[in-house]
Amino acid sequence: MHIAIVDDDPDIAALMMLWLEEEGHQCTHYSSGQDFIRAVRGENFDIVLLDWIMPEFDGEQTLSWLKNHDEIDVPVIFVTQKATEDDIAKILTLGADDYITKPVRHKEMVARVNAVARRANPRVDDSVIEMAPYRIDATAREVRVNGEPIKLTEKEFKLVQFLFKNVGRLLSRDHILSAVWGYDLGINTRTVDTHMSRIRKKLDIVPEKGWRLSSIYHQGYRLEHLVHADE
Repeated sequence: MHIAIVDDDPDIAALMMLWLEEEGHQCTHYSSGQDFIRAVRGENFDIVLLDWIMPEFDGEQTLSWLKNHDEIDVPVIFVTQKATEDDIAKILTLGADDYITKPVRHKEMVARVNAVARRANPRVDDSVIEMAPYRIDATAREVRVNGEPIKLTEKEFKLVQFLFKNVGRLLSRDHILSAVWGYDLGINTRTVDTHMSRIRKKLDIVPEKGWRLSSIYHQGYRLEHLVHADE
């Protein structure tokens, strides 16, 4: 997973990054809520670890901003020294998915991150994804459109699987590269564009069929399921 750590204490942030990277996650640190907000429009995160007390733009303000922007759908775990029942109830009511109290404990933090990830992505381990007219079978490594098998390369299959697990989300090219090709970000991003073009053609992803695969300038790609007025 790609995890954003928003905390103005560099030592705490470095420790959390160390623990999470040991678990195989990719982490990016932001020292303020404002820095994170400037980055999040063009980046993709699976979870945000958000410090409550920060100067100028604190965790509560950052959470409120996220909840007011429906196009940015990312689970938030608060990391806080505030541990009273009223404080915890407040941040959960505001929309936080979970909380961790400081000082942060290694095993508890990893467990809470994994638990929130499971709740946020219930389909992530499913062997079959069915979204008419598409059927993606991970066990058979097969994609069918209206029941007909589509011939795909291994990378094309992984890309299709990744897109359909993230319907509606804006995915940056770097995020796609890391998820489908691994963490070798030295690959030219034109590789992503070429594969997207092939996928769009092979799966006949067009608005007339109820689906759209959009290229967002300077940001990435989004697969959308279009709901028509007569549905």
